[in-house]
Amino acid sequence: MQRLLIRAVFVFLLTATLAFADEPVTRLHKVNAPVGLIIRSKPGTDGKRLGSLEEGAKVTLAGKAVAGDKNQVVPVVSKDAQDPDASWIQISAPKAGYVLYRVGGAAPYDYLVPYSK
Repeated sequence: MQRLLIRAVFVFLLTATLAFADEPVTRLHKVNAPVGLIIRSKPGTDGKRLGSLEEGAKVTLAGKAVAGDKNQVVPVVSKDAQDPDASWIQISAPKAGYVLYRVGGAAPYDYLVPYSK
């Protein structure tokens, strides 16, 4: 019984942290962080390091496709378990994984911005 309760709490916490953003965004973004970004296997700094991206690198966001517009997606955004002001976003390219997307608080900063040619 106790094991089942622990599992239920774990599943609830996991689903509470993983949510789709409300609004569709452009699928193609670029890194807007002078030191670059680390691609991780799961949202958070405890995710295995899969690679890195330099500032200006193009990334493709993962998520639910928007009907009728192949350039838009409803992204998968996850709140950081240790820092409530930080959010992670799932990407599909150049390598599938998660990157730190946004840090809020007193001075919000977006580490990914829409890519424009």
